[in-house]
Amino acid sequence: MLSTRVKFIIDFLAFFFATGIALWLRLDLNIYTVINRYREALLWGTLVNSGLGWFFIFYYQTYRQIWRYTSFKEIIQLIKIIFLEAAFFTAGILLFFRGTFPRSVFLLSPIISFGLMLIPRFIIGYYSERSFSLLNKPTKKALIVGAGDAGEKIYREINHHIELGYRIVGFVDDDARKINSHLHGIRVLGQIDKIPEIIKKKNIDTVFVAIPSAGKKIIQRVYDLVSPFSIETLVMPGIYELIGKKISFDVLRPFKLEDLLSRDPIFLDLQKVAASFSGKRILITGACGSIGSEISRQLAISGIELILLDNNETGIFDLHSELKSLTQVYPLVADIRCLGRMKNIINTYHPHLIFHAAAYKHVPLMEENHEEAFLTNVVGTLNCIESMGEGVEKLVAISTDKAVEPENMMGLSKKMAEILVSSAAKSRLNSKMVIVRFGNVLGSRGNVLEVWKNQLQKNQPLTITDPAMKRYFMTTQEAVTLVLEASLLGDNGGTYVLKMGDLIPILDLAKEFCKIQGYDLGKDVEYEITGIRSGEKIIEKLWEDDEEVSETVHQKILKIVNNTNSIQWEDLVYFIRDIEKRIMEGEPVQVKNEIIKFLESCSRGLIKS
Repeated sequence: MLSTRVKFIIDFLAFFFATGIALWLRLDLNIYTVINRYREALLWGTLVNSGLGWFFIFYYQTYRQIWRYTSFKEIIQLIKIIFLEAAFFTAGILLFFRGTFPRSVFLLSPIISFGLMLIPRFIIGYYSERSFSLLNKPTKKALIVGAGDAGEKIYREINHHIELGYRIVGFVDDDARKINSHLHGIRVLGQIDKIPEIIKKKNIDTVFVAIPSAGKKIIQRVYDLVSPFSIETLVMPGIYELIGKKISFDVLRPFKLEDLLSRDPIFLDLQKVAASFSGKRILITGACGSIGSEISRQLAISGIELILLDNNETGIFDLHSELKSLTQVYPLVADIRCLGRMKNIINTYHPHLIFHAAAYKHVPLMEENHEEAFLTNVVGTLNCIESMGEGVEKLVAISTDKAVEPENMMGLSKKMAEILVSSAAKSRLNSKMVIVRFGNVLGSRGNVLEVWKNQLQKNQPLTITDPAMKRYFMTTQEAVTLVLEASLLGDNGGTYVLKMGDLIPILDLAKEFCKIQGYDLGKDVEYEITGIRSGEKIIEKLWEDDEEVSETVHQKILKIVNNTNSIQWEDLVYFIRDIEKRIMEGEPVQVKNEIIKFLESCSRGLIKS
């Protein structure tokens, strides 16, 4: 890289030699005529040109530019400098040396100065790029799926950033009219079904999927064709994800597991949320959990005032540090199991809405800790409800499909929480209350994918409980969408679920998980069947047979009407507080059995034991 001193000298010499070269050209390259006839004009012209050039170079600091990256803007700046210098040069010569210069010199001199300044920049830029190209020669052959606008833009981005190491060898596209046509000199080699053949023939290292409008079927199709080769695959996000972004290499991402689900993911309209919650203050319990933290982030982006509550001190500190620059955040270390503390918080901060996400969720662990499941999932929910003042407009409680015909303590405790919310909706008229029921959330802490990832990293067999086991799956983003959309629907006492497509066999999920990692389950990665754990079911449901299911204004969300008419609010509260008192006093309590007996006494068939 040239020093600033050297660059200053080069630019200065461009003006220094301009007058002499202009006279030389004007006089038909006769150097003797220049020296003998125009000696004085050459001397004064060189001094004036050099002095003006020195001033403008110093004033505009052209020597501080990085010449290998000379841009159009910088060229315009050079033209500006040349124009100003030429104007002052012409004026000075005509004023003090009239008749000593051929008029053509006034035109030739600035052109020569500009050329002498520009040529070194182009030379340095060319050889720098050439050297960089040789040192960073593309090593990975790439194929672009999609020969449309997005594919063309991705090609330009990759071609511009040679340091990425990719060389595009072809396109594929399902539009038959594009086959064998060329895009930037690169041929469309065939339709998508030809991908395996092209990978083998061209030794492809990377596949770019550049179809923003592609649905799940197309992405799944591409993935199935590419996955046997275990090569790098990057996919452009969908149209929704690209809003506000330019199409570039930067937006490409690896295949994500949600790309392989049996349906398109559901996205949140943040503008709608922001408009609906404008001016409101929202309390989020369990704010540090997978769902609570994502709800917090989405609301913070929209500038909603937040009260973050969790008993995780470190988690609250970290989340507050992350979000405090986006909106007003009140970080609170507290336990929903303490009624007095909850009342004090609500009376102090006056939230308009409560998103109740605090809960214990691990099925096998809660089978060994019935009391903790009850105190957090049931008593905690009751405390939230009883703490609500008149200013709280709505409580949105988060539940799970394990609350449907529960066979474990976690599901049973969430069933009780659902009943609490539904019963309170009928007896407490000052606030609305709704429930959202989740399937299994991909990306949440302790989910099966996290377990498998750890096992894979440790070169251990993947554990699968039962090949026949099936589950509903949703992404964290979808879970947050369901919570926020349910809060806007305006109904009272209902339970909301997403249309999550078909149940996914756990074995199929394991196979797809391994494919994404570049392995073949059963061949490259071993697995072992561990058997169903205590409290688990083969198949989980989203609603019970006697629950009423109906459509909502949101085409991807269903409403369930709970059958809790036979349970009186007072009886429910008395029962829960009695169990709580006995647990806190150290009395042995068969919590699970007590709940089952209570529900059976209230309503036959409400729960299956």
